[in-house]
Amino acid sequence: MTYWKKLIDADNQRLAGLDHLRALAIVLVFLCHYRAYVRPEWVDLIGSFGWTGVDLFFVLSGFLIGNQLIRQMISLGRINFQEFYISRSFRILPVYFFVVSLYFLFPMIREREGIAPWWQFLTFTQNFDLDFGTEGSFSHAWSLCIEEQFYLALPFYISAFWDETRPGKAFWLLLGFFLLSVLLRALNWFYFVEPFYANNITDGRFVAYNKWVYYPTYNRFDGLLVGVGIAALVNFFPTWIKRIEKHANALFIIGALLISVAYLLLKEDRLDFWPTVLGFPLISVAFGFMVLSAILPASFLYRFKWRISALIATLSYSIYLCHKFVNHLLQAPLNALDIPIDSNWRVAVCALMCILIALLLNRVIEYPFMKLKSTILKKRRQRTKNPLLVT
Repeated sequence: MTYWKKLIDADNQRLAGLDHLRALAIVLVFLCHYRAYVRPEWVDLIGSFGWTGVDLFFVLSGFLIGNQLIRQMISLGRINFQEFYISRSFRILPVYFFVVSLYFLFPMIREREGIAPWWQFLTFTQNFDLDFGTEGSFSHAWSLCIEEQFYLALPFYISAFWDETRPGKAFWLLLGFFLLSVLLRALNWFYFVEPFYANNITDGRFVAYNKWVYYPTYNRFDGLLVGVGIAALVNFFPTWIKRIEKHANALFIIGALLISVAYLLLKEDRLDFWPTVLGFPLISVAFGFMVLSAILPASFLYRFKWRISALIATLSYSIYLCHKFVNHLLQAPLNALDIPIDSNWRVAVCALMCILIALLLNRVIEYPFMKLKSTILKKRRQRTKNPLLVT
């Protein structure tokens, strides 16, 4: 299969339902960040809640990586750490480091003046002590740092606590970490954000909230753990999963209703205490219902094949990396062309250019490194005669 056919093939072994959700996640993130510019009213309507696209990415990552590792433990009794980390490294690092290098070699592409130190991007620790007010360029890498830290820790967690005869133990541990994340977020809110409310201070409140509540890994377990929990359900309780398959669309509706409740809870002031403590887990659980629905064959998400969502899903990682600097660089030429700053055409041009740049990154960097990864893993398996499926 050629590169171009594979890129838009919606009928391959990919789960179409997850592609739809991944495409939705990147659209939400794009619209959220496009609010940095003058925009049509509908962009504000959707984009004001678009930051939840990252939470959807977290749930998807938790499910996909958790499912891969749990299946490996069930079939082989162990995790091949070397293959897992080789696979993740070739998938994530090449295009990420390329974009990081662009931000530091060509400062004119930065969407804001300041940027975190280079070593924090290289070590995936940029999400700690991140001051959005002074380090706003490529600030969205914070979520990639959390995911990378998650990839590093999860194989050890699963290996350490694996007990196939007592799957309930794993769920209690997941619930414990989930509640710990809620508790830590509440404590950080009281310590770092509550003084702003107590003294009626608005200046600096958003920066402090992001720095101490929104960005740190220990406050953002929710979505990743929900995803891992779904993976555990699928693998440990297949009979139960089969039983609820006929209710797949109802699961999606439940997720949509919970998202609506979360929207109402967060729309007034998402920085306040109860939106902070309850909003994040509610969003994660809501997206968890949607992900569970999307992997069940009876779901409309599973059955509906659409090449556009398959394409956007494939390019979502590169779109995430490049969309802020692409939007920034386009503003001046679009002004020169007299395209109204609040027009739909302007949004469409920016979105299309993000897709084209992401396509270039995928073709020139991601795709060759994925082929190289497959070659390396194939040779390793031939030497060890231990075929492992690592995607």
